[in-house]
Amino acid sequence: MEYRTAIIVDWENVRKRIFENPQLRKTGCVIDYNLRAKDLPRFFLAFLEKEELPYRIFIYTAEPFRDTITKPDGSFIDFSKQPVVQKAGKFIRDISLCDLTAIRKGRLAFRGWNSQGKPIFVQKKVDMLIGLDIAHLAYKRLVERILVFSYDLDIQPALRIARLEGLQVVLPILEELGTDAIPEELIEHSDFVRLRKYKDLCKNL
Repeated sequence: MEYRTAIIVDWENVRKRIFENPQLRKTGCVIDYNLRAKDLPRFFLAFLEKEELPYRIFIYTAEPFRDTITKPDGSFIDFSKQPVVQKAGKFIRDISLCDLTAIRKGRLAFRGWNSQGKPIFVQKKVDMLIGLDIAHLAYKRLVERILVFSYDLDIQPALRIARLEGLQVVLPILEELGTDAIPEELIEHSDFVRLRKYKDLCKNL
């Protein structure tokens, strides 16, 4: 039997937990996602089994913050001219051009400054977009399985709906991190936990 499978990627969550993870970086394999954005779909597709047909890779992120704001010392900072903002914008453009990839964009909201004088940003709408898409896939019977790259407990209700509507939920995890990296509440609302080796995935990029 073949299973149409959608891949759900909470990018900010995955970026921190996988691509910026100090434990994984110690393996000697570092994936520069900014330079290799067009290779990332292969990273996610490598988690599929032979009987699974990729439907689409949904990547959820937020547009970089580009406004001008006043710093605590009274000076101004134009975020649109910051190199990190330009790099983030290029990353989104590059990955949006990949085959079988759909970008869903929330926004970044400025929430003031921390004690080190660095700006605080919060993603808005991303969790809602993930939940709406999972519900849409389930209600419309567009796929039989979803592979969910996220370790955020906020998606738990969406996983529950998916299973109630007959979808099978797969949670991917890297062997180097172990299943402890996934909150128990997410495992409770999934059907499978699927392991892959990070070093093997790196070699195939």
